[in-house]
Amino acid sequence: MKKIDKNKVYKFIGQAVVYTSMWAISVVGIAWAFCQNTIY
Repeated sequence: MKKIDKNKVYKFIGQAVVYTSMWAISVVGIAWAFCQNTIY
């Protein structure tokens, strides 16, 4: 068993968090803009 490099793990987790956050923000932004455009 090769020892897992913690730095790689933390980097991977960090990237996953960043991508997930960006995706969530974009989804919320699109939903909000859609509501703003359709509801007067």
